[in-house]
Amino acid sequence: MAKRIGVFVDYQNVYKGARKCFFPDGTNSHLDGQVNPLKLGKTLAGNDRTLVAVRVYRGLPSSRDDPKGYGASNRQLELWKKLGCVETITRPLNYGDPAHPKEKGIDVKLAIDFVTSMIAGDFDVGILFSADTDLLPALEAVIEAKGEAACEVAAWVPKGGGYPSVLRVPSKNLHTHPLYESTYLAIHDDTDYTQRRRRR
Repeated sequence: MAKRIGVFVDYQNVYKGARKCFFPDGTNSHLDGQVNPLKLGKTLAGNDRTLVAVRVYRGLPSSRDDPKGYGASNRQLELWKKLGCVETITRPLNYGDPAHPKEKGIDVKLAIDFVTSMIAGDFDVGILFSADTDLLPALEAVIEAKGEAACEVAAWVPKGGGYPSVLRVPSKNLHTHPLYESTYLAIHDDTDYTQRRRRR
């Protein structure tokens, strides 16, 4: 029986990581770094396993403090819902510094969901895509409960060479999915969500 795959995506981390790896000289386009979560999930699951869910975790802009960002995010989330297999989990951004809003609690939510769903047996293999080392305890907890084979990680590989920012658990040899620029281009989402679509 094909293994059931759950993909857990720290979206802002993945977005910023792609921009850093594939646009080392910088970019003025907010579209650079965007990925289609379903295409990402299918790429990581492969052809011989069953993709059950892609869970995307991200902060949500405030309708009051950032109405443009709020509208763009909602349009993006609405499109993701139509993809199938994609689940979105959001938490409000913190505007303590209005010029630089920050995600608060979304990494904790991702960690909790990763551990509970894997221990509950929702998936045979959980693939975590993030370079945030705060998520290492979640990986360690699942490895302790389910073994190394239950966890995999993904990481962007910098354009032109260099070492990917990948989560590593000491003394463990987790399967890593190295994602190169060619993969990024194949799963890139070039939709401009800041533009309202005309209703037909």
